[in-house]
Amino acid sequence: MIWGGAQMLETQFRVTDGRQIIFPHPTVSEIIREVLWEFPDK
Repeated sequence: MIWGGAQMLETQFRVTDGRQIIFPHPTVSEIIREVLWEFPDK
């Protein structure tokens, strides 16, 4: 996320430019969370 924000600042992205980006989903952290919820508590 930091890299993306820095890149937007550096290239002077406008809000309208950002609305054209397709952000991947699920993110790595969401995938890890979903996998952890699949395992029984120990």
